[in-house]
Amino acid sequence: MPYFRHLLLLYFCLLTGTVLAQVRQVQGVVRDAATGERLPFVSIVVNEGETGTTTNLEGEYRLRHRQPIRSLRFSYVGYQPSIVYPDSVESINVQLQPTAARLQEVVVLGTGENPAHRIIRLATQNRERHRLQNLESYTYRTYNKFILSATDVGEQELRDTLQLSKRDSAYLKMRKLLGQQHLFLLESVTDYAFLQPNHTKETILATRVSGLQQPSFGVVAAEAREFSVYDDLPVFFGKRYLSPISPSSTRKYNFVLQETVVQGQDSIFVISFEPEQGKNFEGLKGLLYINSSGWAVQNVLAGSAGDDKRNIQLQQRYERVGAQQQWFPTELDVELTIPQLNLNGHQPYAHMRTYITNINLTPSLRRSDFGVVALQQQPNANRRPDSFFQVYRPDSLTQLEQLTYERLDSVGRAQKLDRTIRTLEYLMSKQVPIGPISLDLKRLFRVSAFEGLRLGMGAHTNDLFSERYKVGGYWGYGFKDEEAKYGADASVILYQPLELQLKAVYFEDVLETGGRRQAFEESHGLLGSLRRALLTDMDYTTHQSIALQGRVLRYLQANAQLRQEERRPTLLQPTLLQPEGQPLPAFNLAEAVLSLRYAPGEQYMQQFNRLVPMTDEDRPVLWLQYTRGLDGVLDGDYGYNKYDLRLKALLRHRTFGESSFILAGGLVEGNAPLVTRYNGYGSNNPDYKLYTGEGFETMYPYEFFSDRYAALFFSQNFGKRLLNTRFFAPDLVAVTNVGVGGMEEPLQEQYAVAFRSMRKGFFESGLMLNNIISSPFSGVGVGAFYRYGPYSLANKGDNLRIKLTASLLF
Repeated sequence: MPYFRHLLLLYFCLLTGTVLAQVRQVQGVVRDAATGERLPFVSIVVNEGETGTTTNLEGEYRLRHRQPIRSLRFSYVGYQPSIVYPDSVESINVQLQPTAARLQEVVVLGTGENPAHRIIRLATQNRERHRLQNLESYTYRTYNKFILSATDVGEQELRDTLQLSKRDSAYLKMRKLLGQQHLFLLESVTDYAFLQPNHTKETILATRVSGLQQPSFGVVAAEAREFSVYDDLPVFFGKRYLSPISPSSTRKYNFVLQETVVQGQDSIFVISFEPEQGKNFEGLKGLLYINSSGWAVQNVLAGSAGDDKRNIQLQQRYERVGAQQQWFPTELDVELTIPQLNLNGHQPYAHMRTYITNINLTPSLRRSDFGVVALQQQPNANRRPDSFFQVYRPDSLTQLEQLTYERLDSVGRAQKLDRTIRTLEYLMSKQVPIGPISLDLKRLFRVSAFEGLRLGMGAHTNDLFSERYKVGGYWGYGFKDEEAKYGADASVILYQPLELQLKAVYFEDVLETGGRRQAFEESHGLLGSLRRALLTDMDYTTHQSIALQGRVLRYLQANAQLRQEERRPTLLQPTLLQPEGQPLPAFNLAEAVLSLRYAPGEQYMQQFNRLVPMTDEDRPVLWLQYTRGLDGVLDGDYGYNKYDLRLKALLRHRTFGESSFILAGGLVEGNAPLVTRYNGYGSNNPDYKLYTGEGFETMYPYEFFSDRYAALFFSQNFGKRLLNTRFFAPDLVAVTNVGVGGMEEPLQEQYAVAFRSMRKGFFESGLMLNNIISSPFSGVGVGAFYRYGPYSLANKGDNLRIKLTASLLF
């Protein structure tokens, strides 16, 4: 018996040792055997399908299994599969060999159907259940890292350094620099919250910028997060692309089922996609990993197809979170290069990586938690210690990243980059600070048909003077009309949460005769208002007003104004029955104005010490305005009622592109002078060949006048859907503008020439080829517009106008 007990004890010891030696968890990194690059989304299968996983964006994986792990199969599209037997090793790094073979062609079964199409249709049918916008609410935290660096475009071999040219020396200096640091590095940690139907809020908790001691901005992965294959036309860095799982996408995309990976009860289908040959649309190319559990997209690798101006690659990783096992993005990666840029023989690139943690699908949120400012930065965000970032970093900073901070921080202190950034912040708002005063760059110069070259200056107090009170003024001189213009204003913020502001204005300047004047006017960007520049006649105006402006509701702004003006129109000088050289006719106006602007879903972000609108063109914007002419009040000579309406909307379609509608209308009742009625809003000046946008491109500026009118400005942007070749791929835009108006109320003044109204209807159509010549940031094209209908001109050639079109990314 003692002998038997010893044998039994030995048996159990051996059995225990064998069990302990069996591997039940394993981790490691998967790389490209040729380049050493880490590979994301590599499929890993345990024991021929018992379970599995995929690598993250860093090529890392971690596996745990209830059963012993006997084998691991690593597979990735474009690489030879590799099978590893762990034995007793728990850390396994794998290198996959790239294959020279091209991607397989579409495999057609006996039914004649592409097997990938069935999976794509199932993913399309189930996409509503996976849209994050359909969740009631959620919150999460992000860690973001943005790197600007460059790679060697030629891998030059420069052995004889004694014979290097200056250009080669610059190349060597850049190569040495990039071996020691990145060009720029930025990190941030943010909190994000969402509540139905469309309330969002993101707060930058921490930000660190290389070279700056007190950065006033952070970085978030908004573009990467907003991209969703579940949308029909997801936004991809400023452009709309057709999603590979949108309805009928199988008729536009070429799908190939590359691999099927079985992981326990689930299957992962790896499907490549790219636009079908001969199909003209804004498409993507890449890989979809579709999980049979809910037919959800588990991983996405996507890039813009056919865009030779910029190369954008996006990767997203989704995981099941929460009690309901909702698929949710957890890792995002974006890399952007612009092939046209070259930095001393190196290709610059921007790389952003985002990790999402602390996901909560049942947070306690209320509508009162959200405002119109959807992105803002905490006051102490730039003073967070490195230990705060380390909590959210997936790994410590590399040596190259640490040196980037050290080197650029020392350079930033020496070069006083913080002061430079502050200057750039004001330049973005077209202001240059000099102590408590900011010079207004918009007042420096202007060119127009009426004033010629106008030079001037302007200044306002800034936040160093007061965050509540602002005072400013300007002066300018037009060298063509030989007249000086000047003005001043003062404002006070009464209640910041409602943006309630009281403002007083005085100026001696020029205004458009019969022009449309609305509060909350849209920004015209860097090019400014092009239509104003081509007007040949203006009203010299003495203006004084006081206005109260604020936000009544979250998306409703209101402006109440009382103004008094003397208008002296040059348009009427040659037509009035008066001797030449007499003073211009003067019209004394007193008006009470109430303006409303309703923009559902509009939000702002607080960056660079100012509020910047976050444009959402998918939602309509409505302007309403009522003006009461006050006869006998403030020297006003006219009594009338004036109603104005403007509605702007944009519709997107998977096949036809973007449809833009602008509906405008107005009505004047009572004794109103010509200067307060409506001109036809034409922009046809033979000396100016540039497309101005909203307005009639073939109508002369003051060709028509009305006291009631309605106009529709419609454009259909087909993009590159109808015209897309290797050497010629402009954006095709069709335009149709229609207007009708009448002059029902008689004018009190008598004019030698009668002004026509658009009673019979004005019609024009055009075709534009935008971005014929383009860069990653701008484009130039050409447009042809033709006038037809009751007001077409007798000379047929005069009905046609050819104009240049210009577009800017900012």
